[in-house]
Amino acid sequence: MGGVEVTKIVTSSDPRLLHVLRGVVRYRAQEAGFEESDAEGLAMAIDEAASNVIRHTYGNRHDARLALEIWTYPDRMEFVLEDSGPKVEPGEVQPRPLEDVRPGGLGTFFIKSFVDECSYEENFPAGNRLKLVKYFARKVSASDESPD
Repeated sequence: MGGVEVTKIVTSSDPRLLHVLRGVVRYRAQEAGFEESDAEGLAMAIDEAASNVIRHTYGNRHDARLALEIWTYPDRMEFVLEDSGPKVEPGEVQPRPLEDVRPGGLGTFFIKSFVDECSYEENFPAGNRLKLVKYFARKVSASDESPD
């Protein structure tokens, strides 16, 4: 794959539609060359991020907007999730300690475990723009190996 491919999907914040986002992410990741387990992890990361937007940013409203862009580059995939809710302070988006065993609160932990980079675009004017990046495994060739 030499160029850049872009997929964009816009949906309402109805949690019943999260399966659509997961399906598109899973399909695009596998089509781009990720193993099934990595594609599933990416789908789960997007599901968690979108669920957090619905729950925390939109206060469980089902009539708000979610937009997902999937950028496929030769060396990585970038997933950009946009919402039009109140600004999120990135420093406040932290998982609870793993030792605190109880349901919920680990979404950001799972997101960060499935991607290589996770950041908010601070200058995004209307709402929030979360970017998740996953790099393709680098193919090791005989010339890359160091001599013994």
